[in-house]
Amino acid sequence: MIKVIWICLFFILSGCVTPKQLEELGLVTAVGYDNEDGMLKGSIIYYEFDPLHPNNTKMVTSLAHTSKGVRQKENLASSRRLVSGQLRVAIYGEELAKGGIISIIDTLSRDSEVGTMSYLAVSKPQAYDLLQLSQESEDVTNAGTFLYDMITQNVEADSLLSPTLHEFMQCYYSEGRDPVLPLLNFKDGTIIIEGISLFQEDKVVGQIDSSDSFYLKLLLDPFEAGSTEVILPKEKVKEFILSSNNKQEESVYLSLDHLRSDTDIKLQDKQTPSFSINIKIKTRMQEISENYDLGNPEAIKRMEATIGKDMEGQLIEVLNKSKEMGADPIGFGNYYRAEVGYDSFSKEEWREHYQNAEFKVKIDVEILRTGVMD
Repeated sequence: MIKVIWICLFFILSGCVTPKQLEELGLVTAVGYDNEDGMLKGSIIYYEFDPLHPNNTKMVTSLAHTSKGVRQKENLASSRRLVSGQLRVAIYGEELAKGGIISIIDTLSRDSEVGTMSYLAVSKPQAYDLLQLSQESEDVTNAGTFLYDMITQNVEADSLLSPTLHEFMQCYYSEGRDPVLPLLNFKDGTIIIEGISLFQEDKVVGQIDSSDSFYLKLLLDPFEAGSTEVILPKEKVKEFILSSNNKQEESVYLSLDHLRSDTDIKLQDKQTPSFSINIKIKTRMQEISENYDLGNPEAIKRMEATIGKDMEGQLIEVLNKSKEMGADPIGFGNYYRAEVGYDSFSKEEWREHYQNAEFKVKIDVEILRTGVMD
């Protein structure tokens, strides 16, 4: 009897599935959106399965008033049925993103074919130009898979905050935190991550350098295998420099890796508001640009203290930049709401309070091992 039931279920379920021949489909791997004369300009990169042409990607562009309208017109311009099940990244032109993109992203999130782990990004040039240049590039055979691999390896290396569709929507609907996305550009024949775009809700309000994104990562997501380069004033550590490789250089350059961090953020004063940020970092010095006395415990302590002070200043600078733009990428609003209570919290009032926020930062650095000297 059980065997009969399984056979019946097999035929019933198989009859409900619409067969899709791979050779008849265009597998969309990247989409881009721009604003053009008040209309939405959509661009897609899609892959056609062809054993004779293994890197057969094509680009289609169309204009409409909605993203669904864009897709309908793109289908009319393609010989294959376009499907989104392999979508790797959605790119939004910076000009469009400054006006707000939640309606487009929300439509994407409601598409059952699109996975919530697809990446989102902002493009410095128009998304169309970025994708068009990628099609002509020898380094980029498929913009969707290229960007997916590039973003993934930077996320895994603790160099970039994960910009998935799920995480963007989570930040957007969080009343006390704003989203961030990587900022893309096309230089020297390839696509690069130029920085980080900061949002206020769904609108881009500014950007920070890719080097500054280290400090966002430091506060938002504890490092497990991170690395960074630190630039210190030579004056602060000169007594432990055995011999200078470059007497004209006023700075000492260090490369830190195997970085581990632990961050504690607390609201100290509700009225100001004022936040205390305490961070503990354990790391390895992989490289230093001077002949430093690494065998001297006092020299290591001086280096640890100097790195900590430098990072404190850099972190406060990044937080003040974000505050001036009106973006709260760290989610200080959530810490504030946890103290004052949900009923007493208003997003509009928090925006006003945030402009007066103060940050007291203490970073303790411990160098566990030293590497080679340059």
